[in-house]
Amino acid sequence: FLSRCFSDTVGFSVTAMSNTSGNSPVIIKEGKAEILFSTENEVFYNKVQELNRDLSTATISTFFSHVHSTDPKIVKKSMKLLNQQDGDKDVGILPLLILEALGATGLRSIRFSKELGCKVQKIVCNDMSVDAVQAMKRNISHNACENIEPSISDATLLMCQNKGYFDVVDIDPYGTPAMFLDTAVQAVRNGGLLCITATDLSVLAGNHIQACYGKYGAMPLKRPYCHEFALRILLSCIDNHANRYSRYIKPLLSYKADFYVRVFVQVIQSQGEVQKTSSRRSFVYDCVGCHAFHLQKVGNHRAGTQHVSPGRGPPVDRTCTECGNEFYVGGPIWSESMHDRAFVRQLSEFVSNEGSYLGTAKRLQGMLTIIENELDDPLFYELSSLSKTVHSTCPPTAIFRSALLNAGFKVSQSHVHPKSVKTNAPPSFVWDVMRQWCRDQEVKIREESTVEGRILRKDMKHGVSFEKHQEAVFAYEQGSLLRFAPNPEPNWGPKARAGKRKPEKSDSISDDKKKPKKKEKSTDCDSALIPLL
Repeated sequence: FLSRCFSDTVGFSVTAMSNTSGNSPVIIKEGKAEILFSTENEVFYNKVQELNRDLSTATISTFFSHVHSTDPKIVKKSMKLLNQQDGDKDVGILPLLILEALGATGLRSIRFSKELGCKVQKIVCNDMSVDAVQAMKRNISHNACENIEPSISDATLLMCQNKGYFDVVDIDPYGTPAMFLDTAVQAVRNGGLLCITATDLSVLAGNHIQACYGKYGAMPLKRPYCHEFALRILLSCIDNHANRYSRYIKPLLSYKADFYVRVFVQVIQSQGEVQKTSSRRSFVYDCVGCHAFHLQKVGNHRAGTQHVSPGRGPPVDRTCTECGNEFYVGGPIWSESMHDRAFVRQLSEFVSNEGSYLGTAKRLQGMLTIIENELDDPLFYELSSLSKTVHSTCPPTAIFRSALLNAGFKVSQSHVHPKSVKTNAPPSFVWDVMRQWCRDQEVKIREESTVEGRILRKDMKHGVSFEKHQEAVFAYEQGSLLRFAPNPEPNWGPKARAGKRKPEKSDSISDDKKKPKKKEKSTDCDSALIPLL
């Protein structure tokens, strides 16, 4: 036996097994599961998505403990089936029925089975590939998981045939999940959990606007906030599909990591709430020149009633008041909160305690801490982008935050970008902060025909104070919390689809020959901690 553990992927290990037939299968250990995997790339597997699987396991466990087990319908059904009285504190809650619609090797389902334990009654692990199902059965047998039921079927057909049956539906496709959403929102029970991944981030982030509009029904904007925009497009699309069946979504957690976005939403039946859904979506007006953004609600809901009227607008003039340019119109996007703060707090506690065995626990803890402290206000500004527009040096993060806090506005960071500034301040104040900064730094004012020239010549409407505010440095930034991790490994990414190409020598995960490592540039930052001053 030859063993090798990847130092850059904590909690992930590979054991190669040699045999006389010349084949070299390996055992991949992740979490509490083991899977048998061929070096010939027989099915799709990407070890970079360990964080995805870790967080899925933790989220489903938290969902069972704090949402599923407190659902009055579930409690009533549990009491009826178990023949126990209302006052009995030992009432057993019905365990979860889980569907993994795109199972591949079965690793995710096996981890659910072994790590969730008695919280799971049955897991249906499905794939339409014969090779994948064979590998799945082999791995299920290897791990002795009796509560996993292998299935070979088209995912959309399987979900359509089991409407309202599953407590949890997990869809993690290669590429877009768009074609699965309509049946996914029907397959999950009322109040159940829907877990959706989208790895076509280049489409959602604005590189292919035609494809995005065709798949998700929204126009993306390629801006510094594009990854949060992608999350909000996905949430809006899922909610739109749910509305067709008198259902709506309640986002519990939404995040962007590496090359994908993933959302965990509760699907709830309520025709009354569906009628208000237009008030939860907005179009975004983004200035072509200075990138100031404004939101326009699709519908307006009158509080305390069921009355919804069309949105009134637009919220801007024909040209931007800051620089005189026109606007791009993006969306519609989900403009309500992307997270349930109480649920995120409970999830963070789980990761810190019971989930300490998870390979990516430290990274999860850092990401969840930022998410817990995020403002609900949609989108954000990015300091280097603001500075580039006016050709100035970039103000220190703490100084910029202080100017917002001193004026009475709220401010936070976004988990998708280390230099993000999320605030409820209007664009006019944000640009006044930059005008004051440029004046203090004696930045050269360019011709009036340029964007920066028009911005800096404009009179300030607000007073700006750069005096250091005591809350400008967040509490979680003063410790050693891993907030923005570097790239997980060289040449990381979604990899090639299984069976689409012949494996190269470098694809063999049991190959002990090491190649010289090149320094990889991180998409977020090159270090875990970002200097604030």
